[in-house]
Amino acid sequence: MTEANDDQQCQYSPKIIDQSYWNDRWLSGKIGFNRLTINKHFDKHILSKISNIDQQQCVLFPLCGKTVDMKAVLSAGHRVIGIEYVQLGVEAFFEETNIAHEILTDEENKCQIYQGIDRPVTIYCADFLTFNQPLPPIDWIFDRGGFVAVNVSEREQYRDRLLEVMTPKHTRLYLLASCYDESDFHGPPHCVSPEDIDRLFGESCSTKLVEAIDTTIEFNQHNNQKLRRMEEHLHLIIRK
Repeated sequence: MTEANDDQQCQYSPKIIDQSYWNDRWLSGKIGFNRLTINKHFDKHILSKISNIDQQQCVLFPLCGKTVDMKAVLSAGHRVIGIEYVQLGVEAFFEETNIAHEILTDEENKCQIYQGIDRPVTIYCADFLTFNQPLPPIDWIFDRGGFVAVNVSEREQYRDRLLEVMTPKHTRLYLLASCYDESDFHGPPHCVSPEDIDRLFGESCSTKLVEAIDTTIEFNQHNNQKLRRMEEHLHLIIRK
């Protein structure tokens, strides 16, 4: 077997997954990708930092689902913006956090906007790949499972959406990627190697591999798989 490493580019072209796949996952309750605890990388690299900043920070969560990381940002006194295609996920977040909200409709962009009434949270029920709503300046982006979830053919479009909301030399994008031998597994999460990150972001951004962790046992147990090796890579990406 060839282990995941820095000079390996993920080559497999998996079958195309459309939005109905994710709708069905939510409807059937197969949402293991939504964890019940704060992500350890988010806690270490974003939450711990913004907790010591007095000026309100704005954190963007692409393909956010109902992640508890958003609630943690609010508890720290900062602002949350989420973008999620599946309406069930958006509604679940507000229901489980008991945050009072209103729902606005943008007819032109076919987008519903869930706006917190007394908490600084806005979640757009929209397709991130075609998202074109104006956003306030974004200080941080945490992409835990969005980039690895989209089809390989959509990665450049997804990257472009990220770049559009990033302020050069300011916004810090922490992107969590999965890297594994694609003869073992075809995703999602899809394999995204460090070389893939450099190829997609290197021209317009500085990139740094912050952490590389062997998560083989955890992944296999959680997903009932038998991968020989799975690595979780955390990348810090800043637009030039």
